[in-house]
Amino acid sequence: MLSVLIWVAVMAQVLVAEPTVVVVGGGLAGLSASLEIITEGGRVILVEGENNTGGNSAKASSGINGAGTDVQEKLGIRDSPDLLEKDTLSAGDNENDKKLVKILAENSADAVQFLRNVGVDLTDVNLCGGHSVPRTHWIPSPKEGRPIPAGFEIMKRLRTRLNEIQEKNPESFRLMTQTKMTDIIRKEGKVIGVEVVSVEGEKSQITGDAVILATGGFSADRSADGLLTEYGKDILDFPSTNGPFARGEGVKIARSLGAKLIGMDRIQIHPTAFVDPKDPSAGTKFLAAEALRGKGALLINSDGKRFGNELGRRDYTTRRILNHAKPIEESFQGGSSGRHAAVMLMSEATIDAFGRPAFNFYAIVKKFFVKYNNSDELAKALGVDGSVVKSTLDDYKDIFDKKKEDPFGKKVFPVSAISPTEPIYAAIVVPAIHYTMGGLQIDENARVVDEQGNPIIGLYAAGEVTGGVHGSNRLGGNSLLECVVFGRIAGHSGFSAAREASRSEL
Repeated sequence: MLSVLIWVAVMAQVLVAEPTVVVVGGGLAGLSASLEIITEGGRVILVEGENNTGGNSAKASSGINGAGTDVQEKLGIRDSPDLLEKDTLSAGDNENDKKLVKILAENSADAVQFLRNVGVDLTDVNLCGGHSVPRTHWIPSPKEGRPIPAGFEIMKRLRTRLNEIQEKNPESFRLMTQTKMTDIIRKEGKVIGVEVVSVEGEKSQITGDAVILATGGFSADRSADGLLTEYGKDILDFPSTNGPFARGEGVKIARSLGAKLIGMDRIQIHPTAFVDPKDPSAGTKFLAAEALRGKGALLINSDGKRFGNELGRRDYTTRRILNHAKPIEESFQGGSSGRHAAVMLMSEATIDAFGRPAFNFYAIVKKFFVKYNNSDELAKALGVDGSVVKSTLDDYKDIFDKKKEDPFGKKVFPVSAISPTEPIYAAIVVPAIHYTMGGLQIDENARVVDEQGNPIIGLYAAGEVTGGVHGSNRLGGNSLLECVVFGRIAGHSGFSAAREASRSEL
């Protein structure tokens, strides 16, 4: 009798394939979820609307937060998950879902290690606005050669790892690009798949044992009936740093299924997006990485004066630009096309700290920065008295050198001050729509919940498609962190639930 039971158990494992999870969205959250599922023994069908994976994650430039990592320890930086949690709640005005923030912070060091384990060199740490200590891990800039953007390298390494797994076990991972989700399929109260349409217009259904939405935010959804129009009418005229694919499809489709939305009107305007002198009025802007200010870049207005703490929260710095920096005329580097704008200043020392190859991409390839031999040349280009810019730099240098109290409340002064007599590099920056803090409400297991607060069985979500983690304002470096932490949680939860369900049916 015992041998018969053993035979039955073995045959059950042979006959029942490990569950398949459908992941929609090929950004960092989607790839993190996919790798987690496959690592635990499951299968993944990854649906991506564009012709390749990456999304906005590939454009991320400032890095990923980690609190209490071994990298910080080696650099002598004292940090903890509790401190990251505190900074995240402070940045979000305590509107955050506190349970999710705690999970985010407690898993941050492991998230950094997860990426290092797939070959991402995150051994440099930067200080971004709103942080108490340096904790934004990014890739050290090479002394020469091409720079390696953090987001691009992260996505490349994860995709490489998934490709390696697929070569060894083709059944474990299937990628469908240029395939857009049009609906979510639910049967007998459980989500079992998605309806899709190919680039050729062919409609089909993809079914599995669970679905994970990792479709991103809605920062480019400007249509008349789009989510930006519905929740952010007053900011529609701002440019965006997002690709045109950020249309909030996951949010809209899940809402039609009864999913609860949270924080939808919380849309982040990033204070520093470059104005391209060749096309100042372009609606899509290239992000001026927060790491630039983290390495000592200053912001002045067109009058030649500082107007705020360069390392303040993103919403604070945006307000300061809108209230204390008027539009810049065409006579200075092509102007800002009527938008309120600041001038970002860098010196040779701050450039070296940021990474010269990365800076050269901005300055030489993109031509965002212009070099001036001293503050007098810069002042002349701005059309202001030379003494104004000189006084601005001298005052800041005095605060920096003598550790005086900054009138704008700046507490940390990276690298060095800029001297009026040294070469100064200047670029025009403007606020731009960057991130949507709102989205689908999830619980601590990354399950999407309905309007009554009950989990929608079989449906999970991670990344910018969700809301609650960031509150009213996202802390720089927390977007990639959220994608890894909750992407992995969604992968684990979705696969585990599907496996239990399939085995209970035996």
